[in-house]
Amino acid sequence: MSRELIVLSPRKPDVDAVQVPGLDVRDAYVFDAQDQLLVRIDTPILVPVPGEVERLLGVSASVPVWWTELHAAADSPRAVDAARHCADELAAQHDGTVWSNR
Repeated sequence: MSRELIVLSPRKPDVDAVQVPGLDVRDAYVFDAQDQLLVRIDTPILVPVPGEVERLLGVSASVPVWWTELHAAADSPRAVDAARHCADELAAQHDGTVWSNR
């Protein structure tokens, strides 16, 4: 099972601007030196409905809010760290917060 992180932010995240030291980021995918996929960053989705984030995640969020999912590969310990780095970077750049399924 993959590790899922969600960035909730008031401004639309620029997923193409994400950088991870020592890893290759291409078209919202993060690869290691052996070209193994570590992280997939989904296209941000605008959530305009009050209460929708709380219904889905159990946390409140002001609306409208941008919802960006990141999925770390299940078979790589480095993938979770890379996904967390990407999520933290997106949240910091766009005044957001990170939600995790673990």
